[in-house]
Amino acid sequence: MNDLGTILLAASLALLIFSATQTIFGILKKERKAIELGRLALMTNPLLIGLSFLVLLTLLVRSDYSNYYVVMHSSEHLPLFYKMTSIWSGSSGSLLFWNLILNVFTFIVLWQTRKSIEDRIPMMNLILAILSGFFSYLAVFYADAQPFREFVPEAAAGRGLNPLLQHWAMIIHPPILYIGYVSISIPFAIAMSALVSGKLSDDWMKFIRKWTLFSWFFLGTGILLGSKWAYEELGWGGYWAWDPVENASLMPWLLTSAFVHSVVIQERRGMLKFWNMLLIILAFHFSLLGTWITRSGVLEGPHSFSKSTIGTPFIIYIIGSFLFFTGFVIYRRNSLKPERELEAITSKEGSFLLNNFLLVLATSAILLGVFSPLLYGKEFKAPWFNSWGVPSGIFLLLLMGGAPLLAWRKGAGAVFFSTLFKPFLFGIFGGIVYIVFYSQNFTVPDSKYGDILAEIYSVLTVAVGSFTIAGIVQEYYRGIRAKKEASGDLNWFQAGIQLLLQNKRRYGGYLVHFSLVLIFIGYAGNAFKINTSVRFFYNLMPPTSDEVVYVSADKAIVAGYQIEASTLKIKPVMISGETGEPSIQNIIVSKEGSFNILRGTKLEGNLITERRFYPQISHLTGNFETHIPTSEPAILSLPKEDFYIQLGALEHSDLRSENPDLPLLFMNYYFNGNTSEEKLKSFLQFPTEIVANLEIWVNPLVKLIWLGSLLYFITGVFLLLPLGEGKKKAGSNA
Repeated sequence: MNDLGTILLAASLALLIFSATQTIFGILKKERKAIELGRLALMTNPLLIGLSFLVLLTLLVRSDYSNYYVVMHSSEHLPLFYKMTSIWSGSSGSLLFWNLILNVFTFIVLWQTRKSIEDRIPMMNLILAILSGFFSYLAVFYADAQPFREFVPEAAAGRGLNPLLQHWAMIIHPPILYIGYVSISIPFAIAMSALVSGKLSDDWMKFIRKWTLFSWFFLGTGILLGSKWAYEELGWGGYWAWDPVENASLMPWLLTSAFVHSVVIQERRGMLKFWNMLLIILAFHFSLLGTWITRSGVLEGPHSFSKSTIGTPFIIYIIGSFLFFTGFVIYRRNSLKPERELEAITSKEGSFLLNNFLLVLATSAILLGVFSPLLYGKEFKAPWFNSWGVPSGIFLLLLMGGAPLLAWRKGAGAVFFSTLFKPFLFGIFGGIVYIVFYSQNFTVPDSKYGDILAEIYSVLTVAVGSFTIAGIVQEYYRGIRAKKEASGDLNWFQAGIQLLLQNKRRYGGYLVHFSLVLIFIGYAGNAFKINTSVRFFYNLMPPTSDEVVYVSADKAIVAGYQIEASTLKIKPVMISGETGEPSIQNIIVSKEGSFNILRGTKLEGNLITERRFYPQISHLTGNFETHIPTSEPAILSLPKEDFYIQLGALEHSDLRSENPDLPLLFMNYYFNGNTSEEKLKSFLQFPTEIVANLEIWVNPLVKLIWLGSLLYFITGVFLLLPLGEGKKKAGSNA
């Protein structure tokens, strides 16, 4: 089957070359039949890529160890679902998945424009054929992008899926993020076809608006899901670490956000035409840059792949494409002049321009931080990003709240008392209420400079968030009241539903803003985050089963919570979905700590946190090599905060000796004892006293982040679905 997959990818490359050649010939010779032939060839390519994807999926499901990708990223002991989702866990598989998504979207947009005879459409076809051809070229000629490389001789076993990826969020997070990355290609291709062909009438903006919103939605959803995964799986008590690969996804989202807003200015005021072209070029190339960062191996991160041979051709393509299309923007600059000039910086269009400036500036700063190891020889850590990111985020939140309340062409002074005054007062009130709330409910850190600054930022975030929420409520109230007065027979609820459906872009956008406000307020709670560690002493109990049990009666108090240690078990866990006899290949060693959490005398809950040690099997011999540790934190989620714990290192009780290798001791105890005497001998190798380190975090307001994320998702789906505002024919707008 490896040969079949390789043939399909080679056929795809040949077909795309044919498509591009025919399209170029048709454009130069104005030959409609050649253009149509190129379009049909491009619409056929998804079939070839889809078949090659199915071939790789079949190899993974069958655990075919004659395939290099299967050997390195799957195992016969994985559940079927994880075998299938491992198709995007490695570089070559994820690139094939990327190519598949690109071709599906290409087919959709070609179908949407099938009846259009505009001169710019062939250029869109050519751009998409070249882009897809580049990915097929990598899959044919570069080993690290080839999903059908043979493993000769056939491997003895698969190395399995990275344990960190065996989590529900990581099953759906990568494909959702990839959809966001790849779908930027479509509005980019549409915009560049208008640019290169010189057909720059504004109707192209209407066609790409929903495609851009689609990309923005999936990128944002993917980022938020990644945060949830990091919070629940990595065991470090956080949800965002400014990791290079996290930043790689954030940058195109920020640029797409800027584009979504500035398109409104072009449609309403005929401004920012040149700027919008640059924005969509930047958004597309930053999506490619994120892929390059992940797969080139230039920068390290928990999401990145190892060093790869595709890094050089990838960055050459990105730079070449960026320079080519940016050059065309400069060439067409006279055709992209604004129809009107900015009249007031505090007008609605002025606030949108400031919003754009801030988002692009933030992207530039993140880019500098991402490449700091290459530029400065050291990696910029989270404090550097937060030093400018937090105040920038607060200012962005202010613009988010203020822009909808401002008027076109007029400055803020002209509308302050009519639209801004009440939200302004509510923002001050919200900040004061928050000060009282956190002083009564959160453990305020010591008064050091950094903590005071974080406290100020937190209050400002809530105050500006309250201002934004009040503005949204005010806009909804006015709109619903006007709707009721116009109809006469609608109640408030009915008027609100009609308002939302008939003015979907405006009032649905307000709901998106509301979801982001909730997320920002959740971030504000980070100012009162507590992180500490405690140690508990444990004593070994006599063996009664296959589990090795330690007990403790130690207690600790952190931020008003009392933590009571109970048992610490070292036990076998069968790999999910596996049945049959236990073996070194299908048994995970779990260190499981159980703790009672009390506030005063009230038991809040019993938390069980683990460190799991997955077996790493040699693909050459099928024998055990080592263990791969993962964290399984336990979270007590309360209305105002999360109490989050993670079991850390287990040490000898004297704290001086080298830490015991308890997973390996357990493997010897579990598998090697054939008689009770041998079993007892293995058991006696365990230390009689150990010390367990427990990492503890108290995370205020974090629940608002997940609530805001859910609302972001729901609102995004609503905006994308054909509900409300009449669905326009895309082909007529192309």
